[in-house]
Amino acid sequence: MHAPWPERTAPLYGQDFASDPFSYYASLRSTFGPVAPVALEETGALRGYLVLDHAHQLEVLQDRGNIWTRDSRWYRDLVQGTLPPGHPMIPQFTYRRSRLYAEGARHSRLSAPGNHALAQLDMLRTRDLIEELADQLITAFFGDRGPQEWNEADILGQYALPLPLLVMMRLMGMDESSALATGHAIHEMLSGGPGARRAAAELDARMRELVTGKEHSPGPDLVSWMHHFNRELHSGLDTHELSEDVWLQIVAGRGAGTTWICNTVLELLTNPDLGADVIAGRCPMEEAMNRVMWVNAPIQNLIGRWATQDTTLGDYRVNCGDMAVICLGATGADPALHAAGHDIARVNRSHLAWGAGTHACPTHDLGSLIVRTGLEVLWNRLPGMRLAVPVEELTWDLPYIARTPTALPVVFPLPPTPPANGHSWTPPHSFLSNPPRPISTRPKERPSAPQGRLPRWRSLVAWWPRR
Repeated sequence: MHAPWPERTAPLYGQDFASDPFSYYASLRSTFGPVAPVALEETGALRGYLVLDHAHQLEVLQDRGNIWTRDSRWYRDLVQGTLPPGHPMIPQFTYRRSRLYAEGARHSRLSAPGNHALAQLDMLRTRDLIEELADQLITAFFGDRGPQEWNEADILGQYALPLPLLVMMRLMGMDESSALATGHAIHEMLSGGPGARRAAAELDARMRELVTGKEHSPGPDLVSWMHHFNRELHSGLDTHELSEDVWLQIVAGRGAGTTWICNTVLELLTNPDLGADVIAGRCPMEEAMNRVMWVNAPIQNLIGRWATQDTTLGDYRVNCGDMAVICLGATGADPALHAAGHDIARVNRSHLAWGAGTHACPTHDLGSLIVRTGLEVLWNRLPGMRLAVPVEELTWDLPYIARTPTALPVVFPLPPTPPANGHSWTPPHSFLSNPPRPISTRPKERPSAPQGRLPRWRSLVAWWPRR
């Protein structure tokens, strides 16, 4: 029997939510319990069950009963038109031939080439790459005038936004001109302006072009290894499916990685004890990063799990096709965790920021490495950094999915002189070897990309602060 939508629904929008989401989540928990029916915007068309406690979040994410799916074709409000045509969130739920929306054997098939390619990364040399790009971005803070007695930068716009994206585009084997065009298109698409739809189409075309090019001219990069394992494992992904996976891996770090860097910088600058422990070496950077996962989660809400049958979630009867929203921002205050003796501290890694179950994030190690290395380089290069404005004056984006300030302005004194080769060094070898070439009957084939030094992206790095 179809259960009616609960009469009492909480708004997951508005000033109270935006200004202090953590107090708002606590209020929802005290009013509704571990699961709260919410409307995600003013019309009420976008609605779901907000899962506030750790145990129920695990229940949905691990999905041992095969009740919950990422396949948006189950989304009843979308299928039945409750979410009206033209709603701005519809593109977020439009089904794509991607691992993100697949389940079971199809999810395994779509995931295998990308997961095996990631396993080929040499993490030590990948760290070298991240350090190189981080150094270039920090040097770009000073512009043409060079370091001054006191300097200013926006850590969000000039560092946290570009670094994960630059790293992933390099790992995918893009040359500078392609990466520059991709960076422009991503910025235009995410700005939501009149050119966003055109930019999204351009990005799809560029991903297909990259995948097609690497099939015929493989090199030491993730896309070439994806082609190799697609053949080796007989996965049978076509160009479109491979392009979807490349795009997914590039943009995944752009959201979570950017916010994780930004929120960790903010935590270190506003928590004197933690900042002092990191500087003194008493606390590794990764422990500070882990604390942020609990107290200011980069991704506040995971949107997009749908019931494939009528079920119960918390105190509510959920209909087939209803949506669950996993509220990671509320997990750190879960009273059940505290009652069980869990100390939400630096070393507790039971958070669900990487997901759980078959849809757990496959780039956990790489994403952590990008964020940790980026933070360590920033702290080593800019000792004495502090906020340029009182923390109360920071403005925040609506914490609908990610919670990050609209800008993170900092000031820092004249930095120490870096090593003479600190900004021009490139790894002597690549972060990946060339994958084996497929056997081909074609009479001529373009040669593999050579291993060796990686070109510096001077134009691309310089473009980001002016975007």
